[in-house]
Amino acid sequence: MRRSILGFDRVLVLLLGLLLILVGVAAVGWQTGFLESLWPEVPDEVAVDSGQVTGSSSFAALAGIVGGALVVIGLWWLLAHLPRRSVGSLRLPSGAQPGRLLVDPGPAVATAAEVLAEDPMIRSAKGAVLADRGELVVRLRATVDPDVDLGAVVDACDGVLADLAQVLPTDQLRSRVELSVLRRGAVGPRVS
Repeated sequence: MRRSILGFDRVLVLLLGLLLILVGVAAVGWQTGFLESLWPEVPDEVAVDSGQVTGSSSFAALAGIVGGALVVIGLWWLLAHLPRRSVGSLRLPSGAQPGRLLVDPGPAVATAAEVLAEDPMIRSAKGAVLADRGELVVRLRATVDPDVDLGAVVDACDGVLADLAQVLPTDQLRSRVELSVLRRGAVGPRVS
């Protein structure tokens, strides 16, 4: 889905959710008298025979319940459409045995980041699995000194990603390595 359509969808969902919440709060506020303090011209009652509309004379209680339900539905609607970047379990390719194998990618990526951080050229490393633009991405963030050999750092990152590819299903994942270079003044002795 294109970004413009996603943006339009999110704005529309936000407005619809806020409208549901507003209508629900207004219905509850009208029955409790709170709406009258905000809008003095609000009618005290609606010229509708509630017995004909609802089949009973408990229109006020029914309006309050419907208003409360609309507030809950509006909040649920908004929370259901919040973007989530976390990733659940991944399905492993089937083997000789019947069944379904799942793997949680988080611990494997965290271990890969720890292995990368053990390299003497790398100051620190963190890893995560994200859902980014419809694809699952393994993101490794590493911090290096300014005088380190960049080719050797790239080789170390490639080695860690190759080891990670032995554990996780590579057909479902992409990888991204982000390198941060420390400033000259921030360089100090590394404690192992």
